[in-house]
Amino acid sequence: MKRLVIKDKEGIKEKIQLYFAGNDEAKFIHRLHAILLFTENQAESCDSAGHLLGNSPRTISNWIKRINETGDIESLRNKKQPGRPTRLKELQRRQLRFVIQESPEKHGISKKKWDGKSLSAYIGKRYCIVMKTRTCQRLFHQLGFDIKSKRACPVVGRGAKRKKPNT
Repeated sequence: MKRLVIKDKEGIKEKIQLYFAGNDEAKFIHRLHAILLFTENQAESCDSAGHLLGNSPRTISNWIKRINETGDIESLRNKKQPGRPTRLKELQRRQLRFVIQESPEKHGISKKKWDGKSLSAYIGKRYCIVMKTRTCQRLFHQLGFDIKSKRACPVVGRGAKRKKPNT
């Protein structure tokens, strides 16, 4: 039987590696495949397995060590990284969602519309938390608001029209 050939070998390989990189479950399955390859072929080395799978030999070696130490394939899953805790509590974020829908002047901020700087001032005054302007601009987005329009308004959905704020 004639050997099959993949026409765009490098392109397909790159797409598969991008898929593995962007999907935690796919990363786990990729690691399991590496371990299976290693267990089935005694002549396989970390170098050859790494080259075949698109990983460094050190990475393959680390996966094998992790499996040997724990004896459990679940050890190959990515662990959730805790990250830095948010400065605003969930209740404060919910309160801000309502505050942003109103005029800044109503809350003691001498501005006609909300922006990163005015929100930073409000948070500092109300909650005694120092947040930089850029962080507050991100906060608008996280709370579901668009600040590029004349007023901060809730974003309804992709491609949908924005709700007009009550004035």
